[in-house]
Order: sequence, then C-alpha cells, then structure tokens
Amino acid sequence: MITLSKFQEALSSKEPLTTPNQSVSGQEHHLLKLLTTLSSQTQEQQAEHLEKVLSVLCEANIDELQCLKLMTAVSDASDRLIATLRQQYIYETGALSEVQLGYVAQVKSLHYLIILAYDKVVRRQELISNSPPKNILKKGFPRYFNTNKKRANTLTVAIYQSLLRYHKLLCEEALCYRKPSDYLWFRINQLYHLAYQQRVSHLELNRETVTPYTNSIHQLYCQICLHSLLNVCAMRRPNVLLVQRLLPEWSHYIVATIEPKTETRVFVDLQSDKPPTYLTPNSEINPYEDRYDCLFLELTPMVQYFNSRRQLSTESSNVGIGHGLLNTISMTVSYRYLQPQLTLPTKYSLKHRASLIAGFNSIHHHVSDSSSFASLIAIDELSIDERPRYDTFNAEQNSNSVLDIEVFDSHDSLSLFRTLRLVPTVDVLNEEHVEEEALDMDMIDGELVATTPPSLHIMSLFLLCQPDVTEQPDRSIGVVRWRHFDTKDKEVEWQLLGHQIVACGLRLEGRDPQKHCFVPALILGKDEQLQTMSSLIVPSSYFQPDDRVIMRISSKQTHLRLGRRLMITEGFSQYEIAK
Repeated sequence: MITLSKFQEALSSKEPLTTPNQSVSGQEHHLLKLLTTLSSQTQEQQAEHLEKVLSVLCEANIDELQCLKLMTAVSDASDRLIATLRQQYIYETGALSEVQLGYVAQVKSLHYLIILAYDKVVRRQELISNSPPKNILKKGFPRYFNTNKKRANTLTVAIYQSLLRYHKLLCEEALCYRKPSDYLWFRINQLYHLAYQQRVSHLELNRETVTPYTNSIHQLYCQICLHSLLNVCAMRRPNVLLVQRLLPEWSHYIVATIEPKTETRVFVDLQSDKPPTYLTPNSEINPYEDRYDCLFLELTPMVQYFNSRRQLSTESSNVGIGHGLLNTISMTVSYRYLQPQLTLPTKYSLKHRASLIAGFNSIHHHVSDSSSFASLIAIDELSIDERPRYDTFNAEQNSNSVLDIEVFDSHDSLSLFRTLRLVPTVDVLNEEHVEEEALDMDMIDGELVATTPPSLHIMSLFLLCQPDVTEQPDRSIGVVRWRHFDTKDKEVEWQLLGHQIVACGLRLEGRDPQKHCFVPALILGKDEQLQTMSSLIVPSSYFQPDDRVIMRISSKQTHLRLGRRLMITEGFSQYEIAK
C-alpha cells in the first residue's frame, strides 16, 4: 500500500525513458487468468495481488499498446475491488472509524498505482511528440500520418485514464471531508495543459474506453472542475455521493474555453496547483493577461438547465428530495459565481460570541421555549388522525445541534448576507503537523473529527442566538450559503431570513388521515427594514403553493393559504402567507 507522499516521490523521481524492449506476451495469458480468479480470494489478498501486478507494470519497459491493453484488464479488476471496499464507508452518516479509514487508504493506494502505470505511457508519448520529425519521403506520408494518429490516440487514452483516477481521488477526499493536496491539482492541471498543447483534449475516444457521458479529456476535466466548484465538503455524505453521480450529466452544460467567450470570472490557471476559482481584486493573477494559460468556465448554461429541470418537476408536482438538491446546487452556483453578494470583510470587524442552533427540529424546539411539539399544539384536544407523527425533541440530537460561533458587528444592519465564524472545539492538527506536507493524514490522532460531516451544510437552516446583545434582535434565523474550508478560520456566509420567529403546527385542510396530521412549522413575521413579507417555514415535501392550511398554537387555529414558494431545499421550504 502506498500513500500520497510515496506517490509524489515516485512521480518526482523520474528515471530516463528508454525504448520499449520487453514483452509480456508469454505472461499475458497467465496475468489475465489470475485476474479472473481474484473473486475467490479475500479482499486483502485481492489488494495484495493487484498492487503487485500494478507495481510490475510500473517498472516494466513494454510497448505502450500492450501496456494499455493490460492496464484495461487490471483497472477493471481494481474497480471491482474498489467498489466492494467503498461499500464499507460511503454510507456512513458520521465520522469514519479507524477501520473505515483503512479501506479509504487501500482504495487511494490502488488509484495511485494505476496513475503511476499510466504516467510512463504519458511521458514516453510526450517525449516522442516533442521530438523533431525525421525526413519523410513522399511515399511515406500515409504511414507517417497513421503513426501520428495512433500516437495521439495512445496519449489521449493515457491522459484520460490518469485524469479519471485523479478525479476519483478527489471524490474520496470529499467523502472524508478533507482538502485535496495541492499536488493533486498540480498534476491534474498539468495533464490537461499537456492534452491541450498536444491538441488531443477534445479528441473523442472509443465508447469502450470511457465512462458514460464523458467521451473526451475536456469533458472529464470540466467534470473535475465542477466537483471543486460546488463546495461538496459542505454537504451531507449522501448528497456528496449523489452529486458525484450526476457530475457527468451536469458538466455537459459547462462552456469551458481557453479564449473567454463571455465575461465569466470563473477560471483555472493551468500552470498552477490550484483548483478553479472566482476572480476577485485579491486574486493572485489576472487570467486575462497573455502570459497565463487559463481555462475560463461559463456556468450560466448549467444553471439555466437546473432551472428548466426544476420548472418541469414543479409543473408535474414531482417535488421531492431530488428537487431540493437541484435547487440547492443552483442557488449555490448563482450565489457564489454568477451573482455574488457583497459580504463585509471580517478581518477588522468587531466580533462577539454567540450560539447557533442547527436543524429544523432543534430550532422549532428552542423557539417554542423548549416545549414539546405535542404540548405546543395541545395534542390532547386533537383527533388521532390530526396528531403529529413525531416530536421535535431529541435529547442527543438537540445537544449536538448547538455550536459556539463568533459574529461580526456590521454597520449595515439591513444587509441580508452576512458572515459568521465557527469557534473550533478540537485542535485536530497541531502546528508542527500542519507544516509537514507529506504527513500521512490517516495516522494523526483526532482524524475522526476531521472526517465528520459538517453540522452546517449548504442551504441548512439555523437559529442565531445573541442573548448578551441589547441593541439588536437577540435571535435571527438564517440559511447557510457558503462554507470556507481553505482558510484557518472556518467562516460561513449566510443569508438572513428574519428576526421575528414563532413556532407552530401546520396541516392541510380536510380530513384525509394520510395527509392531514400536524407537522412543526415556523412563522416569520413581516420585517419592513429587511423588506420581507410574512412567511412560513416547513419541512420539505409536505406542502405546495396555494395549499389551504390550518395553523395551530395551543388550542387556537387559524386558516391560511400558502402563497408562492420563496425557497426550497432538501430540508425545508419557505412560503409566503396569502390569507
């Protein structure tokens, strides 16, 4: 098993390339037969055999075409084992255990070795391509062009397969909620830049070579960039998996060009070790200067596609969790890259401590003065069919939902978009470890904290409580719009929804027992300063615009009609109140 540091060392210590002079034709049949018998072995034995085979292919000086043929078989066998190993941790809802991290390390090790095997093919083809052409007789032109085409296909396949493994490594890091190494992005950008220089980035590959939806290096690179742009480390693990599955489809709607076609500010420096970023006055480079080789990414067509999908699902009344995720992604991309909102800098702002309550049920329980939902709506006076199916109080869940934060004093109290900072509770890495670039992260004490899904994920609802502040409302309700993980201070950009919050119960009018039980809801009062109307926040998938509902507090009931939907996410929906 190899780690990132050993992988980096192997790629950096490149031995001089020689002309292929070995053949494994005699052993090819034995190798392929060995791969077919792997399923009868234990997972540990399979991993050991595959790593031995990959190590041999990394060292063997064989013909590129033969190497690609063997690598196809070995990669397929590796993917089958990887799929089995990933089942041990991808559905984990909390922090990964030490055993699960061992599976992650094994998966990454196989990806590293596959990349190393393809790297020799890439380097040799690059060397040949950069060599001056020999004198060619007129009758030799057909053979020359056929050789060039064959070489281009070989280089394209090797770069594509390498990028595919790098993409899978980034996906593993996201599932572990870890920031990818800069070295991985250096290699990813370097490979795409090479493909662009060799004019093979848009070359379509055979269907047998690629995965569905992605038939060129360019499309795969767009997929990798999109994965980085979506703030996946601020999502729950099930959503990370779903996003990764949908990336090939979504990336088709990205327009990525070396020469900018629009005024997009999203770009990636192909000669850097950085992922794609948004151009600001504080950016390290100006991507529009000729001395930089950058790829510009236009995301507007993708958001338009999301909006059309959402509209279709709304018209067909097929609004569910998938609809909420699609809306979350669309709003995140628009907020961060298409219509960025101004949030005041926090570096020199005054700050003070506050507390934050995350999760709809925990918020509802706190706003109702810690009363149970049953008590809040006087459940004893309700019929069996009207009674709620669950309560909002859960001792363990409620205790874990309270976070210590720092909020910043703002001179613009009317701003809807603000910033807060999470107060660290555990120092996972000490300063000595942080400086060690090649440290094996899996071996650090406290790794379980680092692999825990975030309590505050994108578009999650929270309640901000400031009991010590007298000159402004002591509590506010908001939604997370962006999480920053690339800085020491874990800042959260959020959108203010309102200050006047009341807990209640809500149900549809009528007597259908399947649809008319009370569910917890939050009333947001009208705020003239924020220019917001009265609204209701409810769990997703319960209501639709124009529904006639009954609001209940204690034994008092009020009939209302829901107006237009202001926001829909995976966890909650917000509706205007149209009496």
